[in-house]
Amino acid sequence: MDPLLNPAPLASKLRNTLVRYHSIGDGEWRVAKKTKDATVWCKPSEEFSGYLYKAQGVVEDVTNRIVDHIRPGPYRLDWDSLMTSMDIMETFEENCCVMRYTTAGQLWNIIAPREFIDFSYTTSYEDGLLTCG
Repeated sequence: MDPLLNPAPLASKLRNTLVRYHSIGDGEWRVAKKTKDATVWCKPSEEFSGYLYKAQGVVEDVTNRIVDHIRPGPYRLDWDSLMTSMDIMETFEENCCVMRYTTAGQLWNIIAPREFIDFSYTTSYEDGLLTCG
């Protein structure tokens, strides 16, 4: 993998994209899952084949402890049952890194295990966090 010499422009673009996605009107999203504490919405992406997802909920805990479970790191393996391994390949700042992870096979390995390399970015926004990978 070629080194990313200056992640600042990519991080800035991702932050702007996250804010734009967050600003999409509620009428364009459909509820994918709802519990008493959280709601997840989805909508078809206009940029890639797949869906955008947004989640909102209230978790009563220390903010940094929650963030540690969202951003890439060892806690991610605790709750994401599909993820079988994860390595942070390069960290640019606390909220910005390149990670490689593998997912388990599904449906009796009809869907094969896969490996991904993602640029992960998390930023504070208003009274919460926006994150993407």
